[in-house]
Amino acid sequence: MLFNRMSGIVTLSLVALSFTNCTKNVKEDSQMMQGMKMRSEKSLNLTKTYTANLQALNHSGVSGTASLMLEGNMLTVKIDAMGLEANKLHPQHIHGFMENNRNSTCPDMSADTNGDGLVDLPEGLPSYGAVLLELTPFPTADANGEIHYTKTFTIDGSVLPLQNRAIVLHGLTVMNQYWPTLPVACAQIK
Repeated sequence: MLFNRMSGIVTLSLVALSFTNCTKNVKEDSQMMQGMKMRSEKSLNLTKTYTANLQALNHSGVSGTASLMLEGNMLTVKIDAMGLEANKLHPQHIHGFMENNRNSTCPDMSADTNGDGLVDLPEGLPSYGAVLLELTPFPTADANGEIHYTKTFTIDGSVLPLQNRAIVLHGLTVMNQYWPTLPVACAQIK
């Protein structure tokens, strides 16, 4: 009889210990899952920095740099460019392809399909895609033909991934007429 009671106590103790270990494992698993969730959320909130080196289009002589900082859905764009037409408004955009997220590129002169010696906006679209984000307010170049632009935008997923996009600056005088839509510089975002 004593043996049966001892055996029952030992069995009960083992069950209790097993249950305690099971509860401990559930808690550890729960803590591990919570940690993984926090790391995942933290990685979504990391600041990502991108750069772009602006190269001249249409023999404009424009050059410069752009830096982009993405924090969550906040995108800060900083553009420093020179060689632009002084005292003129210069539209600027982030371009890209929505339908398949393919990489935007900057066109070369082979994109001049009408043979007028210029790559106009419609001729450049097959290379860099449609406007995804207007970088407004559009800056006016100073007396030296420079712009120094910084602005923060709230964006949605249509602008992402930034490394598949391009920045295009516009505005050039051709035959004594200013064409605000004519591309003057382009850069792939990296």
